[in-house]
Amino acid sequence: MDTTRESLRAWARERLSWFGQSAFRLSTPTMRIFFDPWRVPASAGPADLILVTHPHGDHYDRKAIEGLSKGTTALVLPRSCAEGQAVGVAAGETLKVGGVGVTGVAAYNLTKRFHPRSGNWLGYLVEVDGVRLYHAGDTDPVPEMKDLRPDIALIPIGGMFAMDWKEGARAVSLLGATLAIPMHYGMMLGGRNAGRRFAGLAGEGALVLPRS
Repeated sequence: MDTTRESLRAWARERLSWFGQSAFRLSTPTMRIFFDPWRVPASAGPADLILVTHPHGDHYDRKAIEGLSKGTTALVLPRSCAEGQAVGVAAGETLKVGGVGVTGVAAYNLTKRFHPRSGNWLGYLVEVDGVRLYHAGDTDPVPEMKDLRPDIALIPIGGMFAMDWKEGARAVSLLGATLAIPMHYGMMLGGRNAGRRFAGLAGEGALVLPRS
């Protein structure tokens, strides 16, 4: 896979669907991977792999997960909140699901109380199609991001509970991401124009996806 910025931009437009908040579908020729599928309809599936970053209701939507799941769907959660048949993973650990590499990355607030470091919640670095895709979850710009160097980073920018659009743009530099896509705005927090503001700061390294 060519990982120049323009090639990644084309890949993201073809492969990624944003359902609002932090919910994404990544479609490859062989897999459908969902991140934090809050309010995602069953018709968007079925899912081969579902990754949940933490247990808050706008990220861990059990009803949506049930609708998207089939008998072979793998559900991955932070080990600190894994339940039932879910696979638990911790920050720094890597697992393979259907040939896809999934690595947990610590996600937490530095000064806010909403996502404490003690929760041991996550973002995920996924390696698929020769692309390193990072979904940050709900987090501030934390030291664990430094030099992660994903090809594509999905960054929360809504503010209050995690980064705002200014902090999100700074996180892109901290990460060393080639392309950054904003999320977690426009529904509850951040306003509809937050993505445009983020892109104005992040420059050519930003891609604002429409909601599916």
